[in-house]
Amino acid sequence: MRIFAVIAVGAALVAAATAAVLALTLTATPTAVVYGKASTLNGVLSTHKANQTVKVDATECGTTSSKTVGTVKTNATGAYTMAVTPIANTTYQATQKNTKSPAVAVTVTPVVKLQRVRRGSYAVSVTSAIDFKGKAILFQRYSKLRKRWVQVKRVLLATTTPVRKRWVQVKRVLLATTTPGTKPTMVSSAAFKAKVAKGLRVRAALSKAQAAPCYAAATSNSVRA
Repeated sequence: MRIFAVIAVGAALVAAATAAVLALTLTATPTAVVYGKASTLNGVLSTHKANQTVKVDATECGTTSSKTVGTVKTNATGAYTMAVTPIANTTYQATQKNTKSPAVAVTVTPVVKLQRVRRGSYAVSVTSAIDFKGKAILFQRYSKLRKRWVQVKRVLLATTTPVRKRWVQVKRVLLATTTPGTKPTMVSSAAFKAKVAKGLRVRAALSKAQAAPCYAAATSNSVRA
């Protein structure tokens, strides 16, 4: 009985040691992307075995459950890689059988675009996967004296238009309309007037408070007033 007990204890120690050694890493590059752009997930299985299936799950902002976004095989060194395109702030985790990686977060910045329509008139738009109607945009000018951006006006986004990729008619054949992904792209916009000295650089900014919780703060391109 004593021999069997020793064997059992030894087997348990070996199993525990093996479990402790087995690990799966996960990193994201970059960890912050602009809406519509991709991030690359990379990791390594500690056994360094090839052809091992790794599943990647994603938990998107605004949801409480994760969903599988893809599976990938490890290469000859046990490494794996996968490209992902989050539509909002998302947390990723990789799994290989019963081994899970640490979770990594990728933040998403909406696309903010400013256009000078004519002298004193501007149009601003925010492209993302959610409706930003009613959110505030800060219209700013650059002060050379202060060497920073200064607020000129606070503008509320007034309209939102869903953007869907669709097939167009070619030679009298109408192709079907499709919407990629689980959410359509939304463009929230506003037109406004503002008095700024001619030639000054101006831009639009979406603050962290207005972008939260599912997006990071964002700034537009700059134009000349």
